[in-house]
Amino acid sequence: MNRALSVLAAVVILLPVASAVGDDHLAGPAQVSGALAAAREVHGRDLARIEGMLSGPQAARAATLAHADLAQVRLAVASLGDDELRDLAARAHALDADPVAGNLDPDIRQLLIIFLIVAIVILVFQAVD
Repeated sequence: MNRALSVLAAVVILLPVASAVGDDHLAGPAQVSGALAAAREVHGRDLARIEGMLSGPQAARAATLAHADLAQVRLAVASLGDDELRDLAARAHALDADPVAGNLDPDIRQLLIIFLIVAIVILVFQAVD
């Protein structure tokens, strides 16, 4: 009986402490919602950047040279994780934003787009395994 009372007393004493400590580490619904909205926005922006790169005529030529189906590459992009998508979007952005990359010979630019397509295919194959 004393043992049961001791356990009950310990639970009653520790219960408010445990709940107070737990509340400090929990994110509120507004914080979670805001973080999810920000992640969706970044994901959408990265996806749009890659889709923009893949929609050009140079991407079609590059896909033909790489013997890749551009429609399948586009589907594969949608299945990439956030980190992979962010990395590829940064590479695609560098092709357009970097003054050196922007002034490249069209053949070299096409090779860089081929590299982007091959990188997408490799990432998808790694994700499947």
